Amino acid sequence: TDKIEEVRVRGLWAGVQLKESAGPARPYCYALKERGMLCKDTHTYTIRLAPPLVITREQLDWAMDQLEAVLA
Repeated sequence: TDKIEEVRVRGLWAGVQLKESAGPARPYCYALKERGMLCKDTHTYTIRLAPPLVITREQLDWAMDQLEAVLA
């Protein structure tokens, strides 16, 4: 999407850096919570994703669908 500036990944941890024009990350985190996905806003424009190590491929796919829908 045009709202993402950069995605940083280390293992399962990910930071989705939003462009300033997309606004702060917190409203997106609240929208994801309403869809059943927990994440954390950090450094104003970053959505931090830290899934459990036992997450399945299906759960990862579902989470990415939720993120895509909220950022659309």
